[in-house]
Amino acid sequence: MNKQIIVILIFISALSLFLNIYRQSNAPPCLNADEAAFGYNSYSILKTGKDEYGNFLPLRLKSFGDYKMPLYSYLSIPFIAISGLNEGSVRALNSFVAFLFPITIFFLSREIFKNMTVSLLASFLSSVSLGLHIVGRHAHEAYLTTFLISLALLFLIKTLKNQSIRNTLLFFLFISLALFSYHPSRLFAFFFLGVALITQIFKKINKKLFILIFVFVLGAFMLTDVIYNPTRVKNLLFFNNQGFSLNINELKTEGGIKLFYNEYAQGIKEIVFQHLNYYSPQFFISNGDENPRFGFNGASLMTPIEYLFIFIGLYYLFKNKQSYRYLLTGLFIIAPLTASLSWADISLTRSLFFLVPSIIISAYGLFNFLNSFFKYKKSLVILSGSIGVIFLFFLGISWDSYIFHYPKKALTIKSWQCGYKELAQYIKDNYEKFDNFNITKKNGQPYIFLLFYLNYAPQKYQKQAVLSIPDQYGFGQIESFDKFNFSFKDPRNLKNEVNIGFPDDFNFYENDNQVDLSRIKKIKVGTEDMFWIYENPTKKNKD
Repeated sequence: MNKQIIVILIFISALSLFLNIYRQSNAPPCLNADEAAFGYNSYSILKTGKDEYGNFLPLRLKSFGDYKMPLYSYLSIPFIAISGLNEGSVRALNSFVAFLFPITIFFLSREIFKNMTVSLLASFLSSVSLGLHIVGRHAHEAYLTTFLISLALLFLIKTLKNQSIRNTLLFFLFISLALFSYHPSRLFAFFFLGVALITQIFKKINKKLFILIFVFVLGAFMLTDVIYNPTRVKNLLFFNNQGFSLNINELKTEGGIKLFYNEYAQGIKEIVFQHLNYYSPQFFISNGDENPRFGFNGASLMTPIEYLFIFIGLYYLFKNKQSYRYLLTGLFIIAPLTASLSWADISLTRSLFFLVPSIIISAYGLFNFLNSFFKYKKSLVILSGSIGVIFLFFLGISWDSYIFHYPKKALTIKSWQCGYKELAQYIKDNYEKFDNFNITKKNGQPYIFLLFYLNYAPQKYQKQAVLSIPDQYGFGQIESFDKFNFSFKDPRNLKNEVNIGFPDDFNFYENDNQVDLSRIKKIKVGTEDMFWIYENPTKKNKD
């Protein structure tokens, strides 16, 4: 590469880093429970070599009973060691990845197309992609995993071109890291194996080393499924949705062609419909993720320009008989399966890698479309300028919507579980005054926020950590530790205790003379009341 390309690439990566950290403490509006869990487990491993439950260097994080993949926590240890346990240090890993991501997309695109312009264009589109940054701006393992899968894909292509030991080992290194980063990566591991085997069979290359290492890597990973038995993953599978089973039974009672009323026929129908939703403009342009924690109407995952050129790019892939057209198209087709096979609503996090082939194909389409006007200089300038203006217009609107409007919405604030940082500060200030703090657990996992914001000593907590039996969604609860009981009590029965709940928890006592609601302290986030605090400082009677 010449110096000019290097300078441009560094600028693009710096732009990606800037968009990752700009007003990061504002959007998203606060730290969520999963971020706190990754951070505290990283802190616990740093201090003790064990996770929050006392498991030594675990290959899964028990956490809320969902058995998170541990890589994000392990790679966050250096940042937490340097800066301490705080919101910035927990998100620092993804900020670091944000700088490297466009570089990876550049080299991946160059390996596929052998075209510097397409590669730089794809790199730029990835750097400004709000869809990628929505996930990358907080401590979510999907962003790290998407980065690792992209690296694995890069070295898979290199391996197919030149099956050197170096390329092969780097491919397995990155796919192994991806497997221990986020559950959806296993789909891509199998897809890459299929691509490698088919390509090598056709090329009649010796594939024994590749297969041997792959079986070892995948076997080691699958062994952790057996050891830890993560029920949360099973519960997410489409066929394990209770509502799905109830719907089939309802269809059977209504009559009709019984051949269609079984889990296979109905499952195929629902999965196909759900899968097709990921290709719609509603997903890419208007709505994105249906979970308000990761989606907001107006914050587009990509601009209409990029979306349009995905389909133009697919046309040019086959028109030009591009060497890796089947690989790119295959990725474009199977990538959303990581989300559509689950019963959850449209999910950006589970389908995040889908944006990578989409961006690369879009960049290829835009380049070839403009290149077809190369002979018409005046028309090319006008057309390029018009596309650029429209692109920047929609990009600016989306980022403005996400940065300045999204974090102020009541639904956003509640879905992000805001208020716990302020609550932890209240507890710090009043810890010695009261015997117990009774905290509602209606909104997620309150215990992890207290561990995180109080920097609670892992050695001390590990002796108290007891997780309840997982519920139907695969999550357990911590009922209590230290002075903290995670249940809302009758305010009339408090003895030198504090009751902490949501406003609706106190509705029952609105007309109760024994409960003076005028004494309630309120924790607000923006204009929203997040927690109400009712103190009873009366000391217990002593015999």
